[in-house]
Amino acid sequence: MSDQAGSTILVVEDDETIRESIVELMMEEGFAVAAAENGSAGIAYLRNAGRLPDLILVDLMMPIMDGFEFCTVKSQDPHWAGIPTVVMSADGHVVEKKLQTGASDYIKKPLDIDDLIARVVQFLPAAS
Repeated sequence: MSDQAGSTILVVEDDETIRESIVELMMEEGFAVAAAENGSAGIAYLRNAGRLPDLILVDLMMPIMDGFEFCTVKSQDPHWAGIPTVVMSADGHVVEKKLQTGASDYIKKPLDIDDLIARVVQFLPAAS
């Protein structure tokens, strides 16, 4: 279990199987997790959240609102702009896409569990 247990992660992913797998993995690591099936649902979550997430994992290619637009909208709101965001993509140019979105980091799909956990922990505040 991570030292950051209790931190909240928002997972924005349109593929239900991937989304549920990430949610389950993060919960096993002791994180509180919220999930959204596209960028629009992710923005709605941020607007209505009683407590903002400590980290956002967002897929880039999604219907309704993709990860690029999600990151743009997120960055324009001062309450959300500082939330670290890790983009996830199977695209071979994910490093360039990370730069385009202004994300904190990226991870390539298919996801490597150990790499995913390491990147998540890197951006979360340590428990006191």
